[in-house]
Order: sequence, then structure tokens, then C-alpha cells
Amino acid sequence: MRTGFLSRLDHFARGLLPLICTLSVVLLSALPLRLPMAAMVAPSLTLIAVYYWTIYRPDLLNGFFILVLGLLQDLLTGAPPGVTSLVLLLAYLVVVSQRRFFHGKSFSVVWWGFMLVAIGAAIVAWLCNFILSGRWIDPTGSAIGLLLTILLYPPLAALLSQVHKLVPARDADA
Repeated sequence: MRTGFLSRLDHFARGLLPLICTLSVVLLSALPLRLPMAAMVAPSLTLIAVYYWTIYRPDLLNGFFILVLGLLQDLLTGAPPGVTSLVLLLAYLVVVSQRRFFHGKSFSVVWWGFMLVAIGAAIVAWLCNFILSGRWIDPTGSAIGLLLTILLYPPLAALLSQVHKLVPARDADA
């Protein structure tokens, strides 16, 4: 009986790993950097985590969690509340709709797909910030952040892949 309970508890805890990883990335993104204009060119690490888990385990990181994580990131970074949630939810919806295409493909294809999603996410984020601020925002910072996001995808995806090995397999009915 005790082994059954501990086994279920272990299974439950491992199932939380995608959420914990994404929350960790949100917190990492909110760390203050003492670099000039760092917030303007910051990569979207949260987008990387959402993209990865949406392809490989969308059952463990759903839209509700993404909404909450996006709001938390906005609150921690001082961004207009809801912008990150909107961007992440739109990315999630796009990736979920194309998940069958990406699942099981080579890393190059998945990275190419990420580049397209990241470009769209950067444009949506820039437009939202432009509209909410009511003034022109130079897109150069967003472009640099986009480039950094695309370049950081391979190492972060490799790390998430190692964590993914610890996540329990899907149930047969899932």
C-alpha cells in the first residue's frame, strides 16, 4: 500500500515538471540585469518552454497554466498585464494546431517551426506594446530579442529534453 502511494506521488510530481520548468524560466526572465536596455532586448525564454512542452507534452502544460504564467511574468517584469499571456496563448494555439506535423520530426524542422512562431510572437508583442503605449516603439530591440530567442532555442530545448526524460509516459488513453 505504501509503495503504491509513493509511486503515485512520484508520478504526480514528475507530471508537474513541465509546469515547474516553465515557471522557473518565468522567474529567470524576471531577474534584474544591470545592463542598459536589457529589458528591450531580452529573449523570450518562456516562449521557448511553452513551444517545447506544447509539442511534446501539451497534456501537462495547458492554456490555463500558460495564461497564469504569462500574467505572472508581466507582473514580475513590469510589462503591461496580459501582453505576455496573449502572446503565449496565441503561440500555444498555433503550435497545438500544428503539433502532429512537428511531433517526431528532426530538430531542424522543429527549430524552423520555432523560428516562425517566434517571429509571429515578436510581432504580436511589439504591436501590443505599441498600441498600449500610444507611441512609436523602435522595433530594433524587439528584433535583437527575437534573434537571441531563436539562438537560445537549441540549448534550452536540449535542457528541456533532458527534463522530458523524467516526465512519466502518457497514459494509454491519453
